[in-house]
Amino acid sequence: MLLVCVAFWLGAVCGAAPGEPLEPQVKLFVAGDLGFNSAANGNLDQQKTARAMAAYAAKSLHAFDATLLCGDSFKVKLAGPDDPQFRQGFEEMYDAQALKMPFLAVLGNHDYEYKSAAAQLEYAAKHPDSRWKMPGRWYRLNLPAAQPLVTVLMLDSNRDVVGKEQWQSQLRWLDEELCKPRKAAWTICLAHHPLFSDGQHGDNAALQAAWGPLLRKHKVDFYLSGHDHILQHLQMPDWPSTFIISGGGGENTKRSITGSRGPFIRAVHGFAVMQFSTRSAKVSLVDDTGTLLHVFERGRKGEIGILSTTPSDKP
Repeated sequence: MLLVCVAFWLGAVCGAAPGEPLEPQVKLFVAGDLGFNSAANGNLDQQKTARAMAAYAAKSLHAFDATLLCGDSFKVKLAGPDDPQFRQGFEEMYDAQALKMPFLAVLGNHDYEYKSAAAQLEYAAKHPDSRWKMPGRWYRLNLPAAQPLVTVLMLDSNRDVVGKEQWQSQLRWLDEELCKPRKAAWTICLAHHPLFSDGQHGDNAALQAAWGPLLRKHKVDFYLSGHDHILQHLQMPDWPSTFIISGGGGENTKRSITGSRGPFIRAVHGFAVMQFSTRSAKVSLVDDTGTLLHVFERGRKGEIGILSTTPSDKP
């Protein structure tokens, strides 16, 4: 399987004092479970969330570098890379002016279930000028390319679908990537399925067993996922990683909440915003009206500070 290292250049932006060097920053949207389906009633929830992302980007002082998509982007069968549903569900859905950045995607269980996975990969290959990027089922993303501040390892968590041989191949690749000398200040792993969740699907013991030792060993800063249609910030005891679930991109959020591990959980449409500097990472969970629901900061040593929050949903 051909695996591609994806890299984008980021210009240095920061409010430094006159005469001081500018500090590089990276700013990302994170959204999952967009769930486009041409048979749905206008995909209104996806449209509203997409508009909220565009409005947020338009008001931002710093340009966004990328949007990371956590899988289940299409809940419909795609005939191939020329299927018009790509235009409907992505190109026209996400404002091309306000959201000029690349959208980097992984595959979710519904992408496989509805037989759209191959078409998503083919679309990215056939349309390199599109914002839709998926160079492989797993791949590395460096932001920026020359002197990365953030490294993201984009993964395929659909263990039962990819097969034992490919699963082991990905596991070896993940180990090798994490073992490389760390040039970036921040390391992120992203996949569709969460390791821990207080949403309907709950914790994933198989992923904890398969990927958990590597996250612990290499002290991965963030693990991002979707699958449960919630916005959640989880800090698990004795785990070095901060766990973020951003699964409110458009699918049904009327799902049960099964737990109250903190600091925050809400079953609502929306997205996450992540802003990185060399010193800290700021994460905002935002609903589809643009309201900040939960904002926190993580320091380089893993210390967490809640900047603002709202009440969580109760089980």
